[in-house]
Amino acid sequence: MALGGTVRGTKTTLRMPVEADLDGHQRWAADLGARRAHSVWHEPAMPATWKERLAEAAKDKQTLLWSIDGEGTLVGFAVAHLWSLGNAVDINRFLVEPERWRKGYGFDAALALHRYFFDYLDLRRVNVDLRADNAAALRIAERLGYVEYARGHEAHYRDGSYVDEVKLFVDKEAWQQRFSGEREYPPLPPEAFR
Repeated sequence: MALGGTVRGTKTTLRMPVEADLDGHQRWAADLGARRAHSVWHEPAMPATWKERLAEAAKDKQTLLWSIDGEGTLVGFAVAHLWSLGNAVDINRFLVEPERWRKGYGFDAALALHRYFFDYLDLRRVNVDLRADNAAALRIAERLGYVEYARGHEAHYRDGSYVDEVKLFVDKEAWQQRFSGEREYPPLPPEAFR
């Protein structure tokens, strides 16, 4: 697995998954509320299958995978994929379990994750695809400075109708303007690059 490690927010900690997290991942994959918000890893499966999926993700050097702890308990997970050129990342999945929605875990974990991407990894851009009716995720993206650059009309079918897919990005310049005084990782001095 490419980088990852531990990323700390105020209320959350993103950390490497452990075997004890498998039940949570399996439960979220089967949760219709979580599946409705956005896609989760494929279909519900037995814990042994989830163990295999995590092992496969660990082999990919461009995949970043975290379990999200909120105030001492497992509350979600995040999966991202680094671009091969190393200058950007796609957030593929970001889930906080439905029972913990509206408690600030989602924004806190997203903010910590973006600090890691921009301030520590020095990436230039972060991309995410969201379903247009996922109001909570769209609010978090807006607070982080994301802008829409494309839209897939009627891309997802559910509840008897189609829903658009919104493609968003935030670049390093927009991030620095919005969060310039809140860096988790201080910039390196110019002499560090000599």
